[in-house]
Amino acid sequence: MRAIHYSLFTIHFVCILPLLALASPAHADVKFQQLHAFPKTQIKEKPVGSTKEPVVLTASRIDYDHENNIVTATGNVEIAQGDSVLLADVATYDVDNDMVTASGDVSMLEPSGNVYFADELELKDDLKSGVIDQMKGRLSDNSIIVAAKANKIDENHTELFKMAYTPCKCETENGEPKDPMWSIKAGYAMIDQQDQEIRYNDASFDAFGLPIAYTPYFSNPTPGSPNESGLLMPTLMQSSNIGTVYKQPIYYAIAPDRDLTLTPIYTSLNGPVLAGEYREKFDAGPLEILGSFAEAPATDALGNPIVGHELRGNVDARGAFKLSDQYDWGFNIRRASDDTYLHLYNFSEDTLLISKVYAEGFNFIGDNDRTYATVQGLSFQGLTGQDNPNVIPVIMPLTDVTWQSDPGIYHSRVALDGDLMALYRKSGPESRRLSGTAGWNLPYITEDGEVIQFNVTMRSDVYNVSDVQLVSGSTFVGTVMREVPQASMLWRYPFIDRWGTSSLLLEPIVEADVTAGGGNPGKIPNEDSLVPEFNDTNIFSPNRFAGLDRVETGAGMSYGLRGQAQLFSDKYIDWLLGQHYRFYNDANFPFSGDLNSHFSDYVGKVGLTYLPFTIAYRFRFDKDTLSATRSEVDGGFNEYPLAVNVSYLSLHDDPVLADSEVISGSTALNLDKEWSWNFAGARDLRLGQTDVLSTGFAFKNECTTFTTMVGKDYTFLQDIKPALTFWFTISLKNLE
Repeated sequence: MRAIHYSLFTIHFVCILPLLALASPAHADVKFQQLHAFPKTQIKEKPVGSTKEPVVLTASRIDYDHENNIVTATGNVEIAQGDSVLLADVATYDVDNDMVTASGDVSMLEPSGNVYFADELELKDDLKSGVIDQMKGRLSDNSIIVAAKANKIDENHTELFKMAYTPCKCETENGEPKDPMWSIKAGYAMIDQQDQEIRYNDASFDAFGLPIAYTPYFSNPTPGSPNESGLLMPTLMQSSNIGTVYKQPIYYAIAPDRDLTLTPIYTSLNGPVLAGEYREKFDAGPLEILGSFAEAPATDALGNPIVGHELRGNVDARGAFKLSDQYDWGFNIRRASDDTYLHLYNFSEDTLLISKVYAEGFNFIGDNDRTYATVQGLSFQGLTGQDNPNVIPVIMPLTDVTWQSDPGIYHSRVALDGDLMALYRKSGPESRRLSGTAGWNLPYITEDGEVIQFNVTMRSDVYNVSDVQLVSGSTFVGTVMREVPQASMLWRYPFIDRWGTSSLLLEPIVEADVTAGGGNPGKIPNEDSLVPEFNDTNIFSPNRFAGLDRVETGAGMSYGLRGQAQLFSDKYIDWLLGQHYRFYNDANFPFSGDLNSHFSDYVGKVGLTYLPFTIAYRFRFDKDTLSATRSEVDGGFNEYPLAVNVSYLSLHDDPVLADSEVISGSTALNLDKEWSWNFAGARDLRLGQTDVLSTGFAFKNECTTFTTMVGKDYTFLQDIKPALTFWFTISLKNLE
């Protein structure tokens, strides 16, 4: 006889449980379900013990009965075979019958990661089967399961009698026993590791120890199981536009690489809706198709109800696929039956749907080259009352190709860019454009730290257009060519000083450019540069138009000062102030309200980061009066338990955009470790009306999340009236 001593950890089990929920596994996808579902526990598969693996027995004392071939172990008993480990105070091993009997603080670790505790157990067949009395277990995701009796049929199947299950905590922070938030109790249950689910017969659902529902049959996944078909958590809403709303997603696990979710939606005022989502993961990339349709009460153009019904719906399909390391392609198709469908049924508040099919290539000439090419087709659907589908364009193709050389003499680079665009519409001007640009860039740094960058480009445009309205009132159809040579220079002179952990950067900047050539003839329609905007982000660009259809001509100069004061690692101020001067007036790009002035308005920004505070102010000041024509403020505070974000925009006497003044913000407050409150709103100060308001509470702990929200949307468009909406969602661990 020999004694082997080792240390043991102890696991304390403190409660007999209560409830799970009303649905089998899956994922959540309904719009208002903002809280994330609980992630599934990922279990690393382990090999199950076999008869070829030896049984290792250690204890404080081991006695062997030669006559009956029985081994008796007492004191700190450990029996291990493969990845199965049994601990007990006393254990006997009947060698002839391959049976182990254990008693006294019995615990057993399975290859799955589950740990079971019992007063007494009897196992055979290499610890794979047997009977356990008064079983208590902690599964690999910390869920708890107890039973008056357990019958372990084999390594994959265990029967439970008079059992209970919960993933919720069963003790207070002080270690006192308590009823879990929810649990499942059943007269009979089967843990099926092979099918990775727990099946219940004669089950009740308990909340805080009180039964609230009964079902003759129920199942939920074991920890680490793959997705399985079943019901998802529902969403309950109340809206004054569509009435009471109940969404019940149904999940179908078609295969490991694809699934389908169907969501029947009941609305008391607008009838039923069916939404769906199909997902598939290919070797090349993911595919996702979403859509819905409803046979809704018919309305006229003003949103007034009329006799009959009409079919309404939407589709949202997207995919992204790799062809190789250099090439990929994809698409995103978004369409709706009418302007108000998505907003009315709370699918989306977008006012413009963009559909795109594209292909692109990277570094396709060589391993280290700088090349990029993309070809795409675009279509648009406007969802406001002002949108006319007859004049909304379709663009196909839109092609861009870029190549940049390796550094050459004095580190200069040559760049080539090409653009091909064809734009069509049912009514109005159409254009086909071919554009090519050749450029040369030379960077230079002087000995005293001045940074100078020279850039020369030559652009050639060819347009084939039709139905272009000229100033004279006539319509032009034909071909237009344009040459756009441009030269620019950017000079910067950064000054830096340091004091311990603080530093100051001051950098005067001057940008000068001259653009000649064909300018902006009226025969070229303006499709991609409709709203020119002069601000701190483009003041030092030689061409501030967003697209190619319009160019800035003549000579000009931008000058300004930017800097940053670094106080500590997380505290600093940064700023920029600048102005532009042009030698010749060009009304195509207004730099101020005075179209005859050579000087622009002042533009710039000031930002402060003093954690947990952040604030940024962007502005445009009138050059003569210094009054603000554009003010944009974004501020925030983020330190537990409070997060606040505020945005403000004011436009006044802007040369392009209409006057407006809006403010929006949101607040989130953690009331404790589990409860949080949030508020969000937006108001049009110029019109004196609120656009949207919402507030609600959220709860999340180890086994349950739920969100409740009430909000008022003041949108008025056709059949959408200002609506008060209330919604509620819940998610239960291992039941999503």
